[in-house]
Amino acid sequence: MKNSIFDPSSPYKDPTILILVILTGCLYCATHLANNWLFSGLEVTGHISFIYLPSFLRLANVLVLGLLWGTLGSAFGGALLFFWMNDSLWLSIANTTISAGSAALAVMLMRFMQKRALSLTRLDDVLQLALFYALLNALTHHLLWSMLDTSQLVDPNQLMYMVIGDVNGAFIGALGLRWLARRTQLIQYLREKAREPVPPTTET
Repeated sequence: MKNSIFDPSSPYKDPTILILVILTGCLYCATHLANNWLFSGLEVTGHISFIYLPSFLRLANVLVLGLLWGTLGSAFGGALLFFWMNDSLWLSIANTTISAGSAALAVMLMRFMQKRALSLTRLDDVLQLALFYALLNALTHHLLWSMLDTSQLVDPNQLMYMVIGDVNGAFIGALGLRWLARRTQLIQYLREKAREPVPPTTET
């Protein structure tokens, strides 16, 4: 399989990106658990809170590591949370797929609509993306629950509540990410490592 991450000659054989995926996944899992503890009084259900900080991390993973690796990082973090979830395995997998995938989809659609790349240092880009992602994530989750598990639909206003929670979490995190991008080289370094190819080796 040429140009595959499993191919020894692949530019992605550098383990750095895989380490970043694992680290971002662990950070996502830890942030979710911390969010449940810090804002337990603001929870509507186990999946909905009026402040949900991990929604920002899904966007950050995609913006910093790229569509593929960022999505994998969020998905890995979501998989780690299976140990704390009471949902069925299939519902947990579906929730994780939508949670991780909707961030990448939001970034792609925003790029398409704006006809340019998004900038982490532009406040309007960051806030528009956070709002668009919150709407997309809430709608796709509620569509999933309507089809697979209607017991998740416990309040007629929970779609709005989920949007509010994702917006609050995404705005807080996005502003923090913008601050890091403007004042430090950390974000630029991580982006470069995520797309940095390994120099080809010369066989003798």
